[in-house]
Amino acid sequence: MAVVIATPNPAQRWTIPFDAGQAAAYMQLAAWELGIGSCLVAVYETEKIRALLGIPDDLHPDAALSFGYPDDPADLTRAPRAAGRREAADVIHWERW
Repeated sequence: MAVVIATPNPAQRWTIPFDAGQAAAYMQLAAWELGIGSCLVAVYETEKIRALLGIPDDLHPDAALSFGYPDDPADLTRAPRAAGRREAADVIHWERW
């Protein structure tokens, strides 16, 4: 299943992208509780998505979520793999840079 998040023009109010992100995050959390995995996707070809789904011109389809059951349900609780990330101390600054 997929959900396209279409919002009013983000230039109208700075909180619109934040609100869309919050909506996406809560959908993902609710799905997780049901054993459903998800993935947030940026939409780059907005006009194609708009035409395909009949989204009105005054809405901006900038993000989508895909949802599905994993082949192995243990994937939802497995610890993340090492991804070559930097140490937290290298990217977190307290009160001053």
